[in-house]
Amino acid sequence: MDALLLLLRWMHIFGAVILAGGLCFTRFALLPALADTDENSREKIQENIRRKWLPWVIVGITLLLVSGLTNFLLFNNTVKSQGWSDGQWMRQTSYHAIFGVKFLLALGVFYFASGLFGRGSGTAWIRSDRMRWLGVTLGLMVAVIMLSSWLRNLHMGPNQSSSLEPGVSLSVEAKMTDPNDPNRYQNSEAGAAFRKDGDSQAPVESSDTSRPTE
Repeated sequence: MDALLLLLRWMHIFGAVILAGGLCFTRFALLPALADTDENSREKIQENIRRKWLPWVIVGITLLLVSGLTNFLLFNNTVKSQGWSDGQWMRQTSYHAIFGVKFLLALGVFYFASGLFGRGSGTAWIRSDRMRWLGVTLGLMVAVIMLSSWLRNLHMGPNQSSSLEPGVSLSVEAKMTDPNDPNRYQNSEAGAAFRKDGDSQAPVESSDTSRPTE
């Protein structure tokens, strides 16, 4: 499972890099550089770029869709199987709502990216004003990345210390880390292991009292 999750993460990162990198380069480098060329040359260059770049756009979208949906299903199964917050964790964190907004914004990115580098007549209105719609697509991409970071933090799981009152957690932590507390090892697994290890290394006094002392 760990290998699968790592592979899915790589797929998601590569897909995002392909799309975001291509959109940024086109918006801030390519189109401004072509602004001073004549219309015929500009159209020819853009058509050549479209043919070369469109397959990579399809690859990026495929990687993001496959890895994103698979991650979502696996994470849902994990939350259900482990019973996070007695089955209320998804509702408490609004995870499904956040993921839904992210997914809809991502679909917008996929649509505009495909239209910017496609040939369909239905998306010709996007290519007629590339600068504007590239800016819109990049804005959607930034929103998707921000929501992804939010969801990534939620993947850490429920905060076990949230049920403690403010100040109680601090006092408990201070007590556990106080080197002058004689009972700091009494109620912890680390303390139990420490005591066990110390007992095993302690010298054993001989019970034979018949041997003379030197």
